[in-house]
Amino acid sequence: WYQRRVRVVNAQTAGVGHLSANIQGAHTNPTVEVEEYAEGKFRGTYNAKESGDHDLFVYWSNEPVPGSPFLIHVEDSLPPSSMIKTTGGRMLQTDTVHRAGDSIELDVDTQDAGDGQLAAVAIGPKGDAVPVEIIANRNRTFTLKLLTSKGGRYLVNVYFNGSHIPNSPFKVRVCNPEAIWAEGPGLMDSFVGELGDFQVFTRDAGHGTLSVRVNGPKDKFRVDMWKGADRTVNCRYNPEVAGKYTINIKWEDEHVKGSPFSILVRKRPENGDS
Repeated sequence: WYQRRVRVVNAQTAGVGHLSANIQGAHTNPTVEVEEYAEGKFRGTYNAKESGDHDLFVYWSNEPVPGSPFLIHVEDSLPPSSMIKTTGGRMLQTDTVHRAGDSIELDVDTQDAGDGQLAAVAIGPKGDAVPVEIIANRNRTFTLKLLTSKGGRYLVNVYFNGSHIPNSPFKVRVCNPEAIWAEGPGLMDSFVGELGDFQVFTRDAGHGTLSVRVNGPKDKFRVDMWKGADRTVNCRYNPEVAGKYTINIKWEDEHVKGSPFSILVRKRPENGDS
Protein backbone atom coordinates (compact mmCIF):
# COMPACT_ATOMS: atom_id res chain seq x y z
CA TRP A 1 0.00 0.00 0.00
CA TYR A 2 1.18 3.50 -0.77
CA GLN A 3 0.45 6.94 0.53
CA ARG A 4 -0.54 9.91 -1.58
CA ARG A 5 1.13 12.99 -0.11
CA VAL A 6 0.69 16.72 -0.80
CA ARG A 7 3.15 19.50 0.01
CA VAL A 8 2.51 23.25 -0.32
CA VAL A 9 5.17 25.87 -1.13
CA ASN A 10 4.67 29.63 -0.82
CA ALA A 11 6.82 31.52 -3.36
CA GLN A 12 4.98 34.84 -3.41
CA THR A 13 8.11 36.79 -2.39
CA ALA A 14 10.50 34.89 -4.66
CA GLY A 15 9.90 36.95 -7.77
CA VAL A 16 9.68 35.55 -11.29
CA GLY A 17 10.61 31.88 -11.67
CA HIS A 18 9.33 28.33 -11.68
CA LEU A 19 9.13 25.62 -9.02
CA SER A 20 10.26 22.02 -9.50
CA ALA A 21 10.81 19.10 -7.16
CA ASN A 22 11.88 15.48 -7.01
CA ILE A 23 12.03 12.79 -4.35
CA GLN A 24 14.57 10.11 -3.61
CA GLY A 25 13.67 7.07 -1.51
CA ALA A 26 15.65 4.01 -0.51
CA HIS A 27 14.53 2.04 -3.58
CA THR A 28 12.11 4.25 -5.50
CA ASN A 29 12.03 7.87 -6.72
CA PRO A 30 8.38 8.94 -6.88
CA THR A 31 7.42 11.54 -9.44
CA VAL A 32 6.33 14.91 -8.04
CA GLU A 33 3.55 16.73 -9.84
CA VAL A 34 3.77 20.50 -9.28
CA GLU A 35 0.91 22.89 -9.95
CA GLU A 36 0.37 26.59 -9.19
CA TYR A 37 -3.04 26.68 -7.53
CA ALA A 38 -2.88 30.42 -6.66
CA GLU A 39 -0.56 33.27 -7.52
CA GLY A 40 2.84 32.42 -6.09
CA LYS A 41 1.55 29.31 -4.32
CA PHE A 42 2.40 25.81 -5.49
CA ARG A 43 1.17 22.35 -4.60
CA GLY A 44 3.33 19.26 -5.02
CA THR A 45 1.73 15.81 -5.09
CA TYR A 46 3.44 12.43 -5.11
CA ASN A 47 2.72 8.76 -4.41
CA ALA A 48 5.12 7.17 -1.95
CA LYS A 49 5.24 3.47 -2.76
CA GLU A 50 7.52 2.40 0.07
CA SER A 51 7.84 3.20 3.75
CA GLY A 52 10.88 4.82 5.32
CA ASP A 53 12.82 8.08 4.93
CA HIS A 54 12.69 10.07 1.67
CA ASP A 55 14.58 13.19 0.59
CA LEU A 56 12.46 15.93 -1.00
CA PHE A 57 14.46 18.28 -3.24
CA VAL A 58 12.75 21.59 -4.04
CA TYR A 59 14.12 24.04 -6.61
CA TRP A 60 13.26 27.58 -7.62
CA SER A 61 14.39 28.21 -11.19
CA ASN A 62 16.70 25.16 -10.86
CA GLU A 63 18.30 26.47 -7.64
CA PRO A 64 17.73 24.64 -4.33
CA VAL A 65 15.44 26.51 -1.97
CA PRO A 66 16.65 27.06 1.61
CA GLY A 67 16.47 23.87 3.65
CA SER A 68 16.36 21.58 0.65
CA PRO A 69 16.50 18.59 0.69
CA PHE A 70 13.73 18.08 3.23
CA LEU A 71 13.54 14.79 5.16
CA ILE A 72 10.16 13.07 4.84
CA HIS A 73 9.24 9.92 6.72
CA VAL A 74 6.61 7.68 5.16
CA GLU A 75 4.81 5.01 7.18
CA ASP A 76 2.88 2.03 5.86
CA SER A 77 -0.71 2.98 5.26
CA LEU A 78 -3.58 0.70 6.23
CA PRO A 79 -5.56 -1.09 3.53
CA PRO A 80 -9.14 0.06 3.00
CA SER A 81 -10.39 -3.25 4.41
CA SER A 82 -9.12 -2.22 7.85
CA MET A 83 -11.70 0.58 7.87
CA ILE A 84 -14.62 -1.85 7.67
CA LYS A 85 -16.85 -2.04 10.75
CA THR A 86 -18.99 -4.95 11.92
CA THR A 87 -21.95 -3.44 13.72
CA GLY A 88 -24.12 -6.37 14.77
CA GLY A 89 -25.56 -9.78 14.03
CA ARG A 90 -25.53 -13.25 15.58
CA MET A 91 -22.20 -14.04 13.88
CA LEU A 92 -20.50 -11.84 16.48
CA GLN A 93 -21.84 -14.01 19.34
CA THR A 94 -18.73 -16.16 19.55
CA ASP A 95 -19.88 -17.98 22.72
CA THR A 96 -23.16 -19.10 21.15
CA VAL A 97 -23.73 -22.56 19.68
CA HIS A 98 -26.23 -22.09 16.86
CA ARG A 99 -28.74 -24.63 15.58
CA ALA A 100 -28.38 -26.27 12.16
CA GLY A 101 -30.83 -24.65 9.77
CA ASP A 102 -30.48 -21.23 11.37
CA SER A 103 -29.57 -18.16 9.34
CA ILE A 104 -26.57 -16.48 10.99
CA GLU A 105 -26.24 -12.79 10.13
CA LEU A 106 -23.49 -10.18 10.20
CA ASP A 107 -23.98 -6.43 9.70
CA VAL A 108 -21.11 -4.70 7.87
CA ASP A 109 -20.48 -0.96 7.41
CA THR A 110 -18.14 0.02 4.53
CA GLN A 111 -18.70 3.80 4.56
CA ASP A 112 -15.21 4.66 5.83
CA ALA A 113 -13.40 2.33 3.43
CA GLY A 114 -14.11 4.15 0.18
CA ASP A 115 -15.00 2.45 -3.07
CA GLY A 116 -14.55 -1.28 -3.22
CA GLN A 117 -16.08 -4.73 -3.47
CA LEU A 118 -17.39 -6.72 -0.50
CA ALA A 119 -17.24 -10.51 -0.82
CA ALA A 120 -17.72 -13.46 1.49
CA VAL A 121 -17.44 -17.24 1.46
CA ALA A 122 -17.71 -19.76 4.28
CA ILE A 123 -15.88 -23.04 4.80
CA GLY A 124 -18.17 -25.71 6.24
CA PRO A 125 -17.45 -28.54 8.72
CA LYS A 126 -16.42 -30.91 5.92
CA GLY A 127 -14.12 -28.35 4.28
CA ASP A 128 -16.66 -27.52 1.59
CA ALA A 129 -17.45 -24.00 0.41
CA VAL A 130 -20.75 -22.65 1.73
CA PRO A 131 -22.27 -19.59 0.00
CA VAL A 132 -22.91 -16.43 1.98
CA GLU A 133 -25.71 -14.13 0.86
CA ILE A 134 -24.83 -10.41 0.76
CA ILE A 135 -27.72 -7.96 1.02
CA ALA A 136 -27.06 -4.29 0.23
CA ASN A 137 -28.71 -1.83 2.62
CA ARG A 138 -28.59 1.95 2.71
CA ASN A 139 -25.48 4.11 3.03
CA ARG A 140 -23.04 1.42 1.93
CA THR A 141 -24.00 -0.98 4.69
CA PHE A 142 -24.61 -4.68 4.14
CA THR A 143 -26.11 -7.71 5.84
CA LEU A 144 -24.38 -11.07 5.36
CA LYS A 145 -26.39 -14.27 5.83
CA LEU A 146 -24.94 -17.72 6.38
CA LEU A 147 -27.45 -20.57 6.15
CA THR A 148 -26.19 -23.56 8.12
CA SER A 149 -27.22 -27.10 7.27
CA LYS A 150 -24.75 -29.27 9.21
CA GLY A 151 -23.34 -29.41 12.69
CA GLY A 152 -19.74 -28.33 13.22
CA ARG A 153 -17.54 -25.28 12.82
CA TYR A 154 -17.92 -22.78 9.99
CA LEU A 155 -15.25 -20.24 9.05
CA VAL A 156 -16.76 -17.16 7.39
CA ASN A 157 -14.21 -15.24 5.32
CA VAL A 158 -15.23 -11.65 4.58
CA TYR A 159 -13.16 -9.60 2.14
CA PHE A 160 -13.07 -6.00 0.97
CA ASN A 161 -11.10 -5.48 -2.23
CA GLY A 162 -9.61 -8.93 -1.75
CA SER A 163 -8.35 -8.35 1.82
CA HIS A 164 -9.83 -9.71 5.06
CA ILE A 165 -11.87 -7.22 7.07
CA PRO A 166 -11.08 -6.94 10.81
CA ASN A 167 -11.71 -10.20 12.76
CA SER A 168 -12.20 -12.22 9.57
CA PRO A 169 -12.52 -15.18 9.34
CA PHE A 170 -15.45 -15.36 11.77
CA LYS A 171 -15.94 -18.65 13.63
CA VAL A 172 -19.49 -20.00 13.85
CA ARG A 173 -20.29 -23.08 15.95
CA VAL A 174 -23.34 -25.10 14.98
CA CYS A 175 -25.02 -28.10 16.60
CA ASN A 176 -27.43 -30.54 14.99
CA PRO A 177 -29.32 -32.73 17.51
CA GLU A 178 -31.33 -34.29 14.67
CA ALA A 179 -28.12 -35.92 13.37
CA ILE A 180 -27.77 -37.96 16.58
CA TRP A 181 -29.33 -41.34 17.19
CA ALA A 182 -29.18 -43.96 19.91
CA GLU A 183 -29.61 -47.72 19.86
CA GLY A 184 -29.07 -50.74 22.09
CA PRO A 185 -30.92 -53.17 24.38
CA GLY A 186 -31.00 -50.60 27.17
CA LEU A 187 -33.62 -48.66 25.20
CA MET A 188 -36.03 -51.61 25.08
CA ASP A 189 -38.17 -53.42 27.64
CA SER A 190 -36.16 -55.65 29.93
CA PHE A 191 -36.03 -57.40 33.30
CA VAL A 192 -34.78 -56.29 36.70
CA GLY A 193 -31.07 -56.93 37.02
CA GLU A 194 -30.29 -56.71 33.31
CA LEU A 195 -27.80 -53.95 32.60
CA GLY A 196 -29.23 -51.28 30.31
CA ASP A 197 -26.55 -50.81 27.67
CA PHE A 198 -26.94 -48.50 24.68
CA GLN A 199 -24.87 -46.27 22.43
CA VAL A 200 -25.29 -42.68 21.28
CA PHE A 201 -23.83 -41.75 17.88
CA THR A 202 -22.76 -38.08 17.75
CA ARG A 203 -20.39 -37.99 14.76
CA ASP A 204 -22.38 -35.46 12.72
CA ALA A 205 -23.78 -33.47 15.63
CA GLY A 206 -21.25 -30.64 15.55
CA HIS A 207 -20.51 -28.64 18.69
CA GLY A 208 -22.45 -29.40 21.84
CA THR A 209 -22.78 -31.38 25.05
CA LEU A 210 -24.49 -34.74 25.52
CA SER A 211 -26.64 -35.38 28.57
CA VAL A 212 -28.34 -38.67 29.50
CA ARG A 213 -30.83 -39.06 32.36
CA VAL A 214 -32.73 -42.17 33.37
CA ASN A 215 -35.83 -41.75 35.54
CA GLY A 216 -37.67 -44.69 37.05
CA PRO A 217 -39.66 -45.80 40.08
CA LYS A 218 -36.83 -44.61 42.33
CA ASP A 219 -36.50 -41.27 40.56
CA LYS A 220 -33.06 -40.82 38.91
CA PHE A 221 -30.71 -43.70 38.21
CA ARG A 222 -26.97 -43.49 37.82
CA VAL A 223 -25.79 -43.63 34.22
CA ASP A 224 -22.19 -44.59 33.42
CA MET A 225 -20.87 -43.07 30.21
CA TRP A 226 -17.60 -43.54 28.34
CA LYS A 227 -16.32 -42.59 24.93
CA GLY A 228 -16.14 -45.06 22.08
CA ALA A 229 -14.74 -44.80 18.57
CA ASP A 230 -15.81 -42.20 16.02
CA ARG A 231 -17.56 -39.94 18.55
CA THR A 232 -19.71 -42.77 19.90
CA VAL A 233 -20.73 -42.58 23.57
CA ASN A 234 -21.39 -45.83 25.47
CA CYS A 235 -24.02 -45.68 28.22
CA ARG A 236 -25.06 -48.12 30.97
CA TYR A 237 -27.54 -48.11 33.83
CA ASN A 238 -28.77 -50.82 36.22
CA PRO A 239 -32.55 -51.04 36.69
CA GLU A 240 -32.90 -52.56 40.16
CA VAL A 241 -36.63 -51.95 40.55
CA ALA A 242 -39.50 -53.03 38.31
CA GLY A 243 -41.62 -50.33 36.72
CA LYS A 244 -41.68 -47.72 33.98
CA TYR A 245 -38.48 -45.94 32.99
CA THR A 246 -37.91 -42.83 30.93
CA ILE A 247 -34.56 -42.26 29.22
CA ASN A 248 -33.86 -38.67 28.19
CA ILE A 249 -31.03 -38.17 25.71
CA LYS A 250 -30.26 -34.54 24.85
CA TRP A 251 -27.68 -32.63 22.81
CA GLU A 252 -27.31 -28.99 23.81
CA ASP A 253 -30.46 -29.43 25.94
CA GLU A 254 -32.54 -30.63 22.96
CA HIS A 255 -33.89 -34.16 22.59
CA VAL A 256 -32.22 -36.35 19.97
CA LYS A 257 -34.17 -38.62 17.63
CA GLY A 258 -36.54 -40.91 19.55
CA SER A 259 -35.95 -39.24 22.91
CA PRO A 260 -37.44 -39.53 25.45
CA PHE A 261 -37.49 -43.34 25.35
CA SER A 262 -40.10 -45.11 27.51
CA ILE A 263 -39.47 -48.70 28.57
CA LEU A 264 -40.97 -51.21 30.99
CA VAL A 265 -38.78 -53.21 33.36
CA ARG A 266 -40.42 -56.34 34.77
CA LYS A 267 -39.48 -58.81 37.44
CA ARG A 268 -38.01 -61.92 35.93
CA PRO A 269 -40.52 -64.82 36.13
CA GLU A 270 -39.68 -67.43 38.75
CA ASN A 271 -39.43 -71.09 37.80
CA GLY A 272 -42.85 -72.42 37.03
CA ASP A 273 -44.37 -68.94 36.47
CA SER A 274 -45.68 -68.14 33.02
